Amino acid sequence: MIKVAHLYRTLGFLLLVMEVSFAQLDFPVTTSALQKINPSIHGMNLSSKAGLLFSNFNYGDGLSSENNYMYGNIAFQNLNFSIGVDVNSFSLNQLGLKKNDITLTYVYKLQLGFESYFLGGLDLGIASQTVDPGALIFQDQLNLQLGTVLSSSIDPLARIKPSTNYFDVGVSGLIYTEKFLVGVHLGHINTPNVSFNKESEIKKDMSFSALGAFEFEVNPYGRGILPENTYFFGTVYGISQGESLRVVSTQELQLSNFSVGLMQSLFRFNESSSTELGLLTSLSFDKFLFNLSYSFNSDTTSYNTPSIFEIGLRFSFDRFSQNRRGVYKRLNIYNL
Repeated sequence: MIKVAHLYRTLGFLLLVMEVSFAQLDFPVTTSALQKINPSIHGMNLSSKAGLLFSNFNYGDGLSSENNYMYGNIAFQNLNFSIGVDVNSFSLNQLGLKKNDITLTYVYKLQLGFESYFLGGLDLGIASQTVDPGALIFQDQLNLQLGTVLSSSIDPLARIKPSTNYFDVGVSGLIYTEKFLVGVHLGHINTPNVSFNKESEIKKDMSFSALGAFEFEVNPYGRGILPENTYFFGTVYGISQGESLRVVSTQELQLSNFSVGLMQSLFRFNESSSTELGLLTSLSFDKFLFNLSYSFNSDTTSYNTPSIFEIGLRFSFDRFSQNRRGVYKRLNIYNL
């Protein structure tokens, strides 16, 4: 029992370290899934949609992870609210860590002015985490004389598969118009216990995020080589949790149904920091939006930041989307 308790304490500590280390993964490179930063985005324009986002993180030296994200929302325009669902699955196979969570978000719309709106949101989630001992290496698997590693262990702790579940709560708010949006989100406000050993506590730190975006038309008179419906869309957001901080900015040029842009990111934990750069592109066709992005680290201290490949697909259920006459603005209120 002492060895089992020690294993749980060790795994709990490792989980805390890994959550801090991989906190930088819980953000979208593409700007089509900003509800990961602020769940109130699910209520934007009171339009219904669904999407998929696949991300691959490559740390080098054979270490990689995957993140699969599915989302969707149903808007009830006559009642001024929207219900959103997010399903996220993260796996770090080389270390046997798997994390799955599902979040339900309620967003209510309030009109502030003639063309300005406030979206208040409440998100409730359930998360589960497991560690597969088969991916770990125990002492009896090592043969230092031959320099080999056996495929299995006879240590009884190798047959224990630790797991934990917890409940999560967050609140969000967002103000937006056709030109800009600004919002904040408080996550993990119930500071859930994420320890594998329920006799001890490892509290998940509350997170705070701030999001801002603006958009303007670049070529309103249709002159020059740029298409008539050309817009600049810029975002900046920051996420603070515990001793970690991430700040991201993006700049995109929307050329009718095609967009191309850049992403810059700063991640900081304690005295360590890293910067990353990325490329963004998307293509809209009828009610579909395809996203493709890639980011790579440009500077790092103390640890390796991953290169991130991300591909996504979004489908809009909005009946007005086919009548927009080639206007592909990100911020709009044509439904309201």
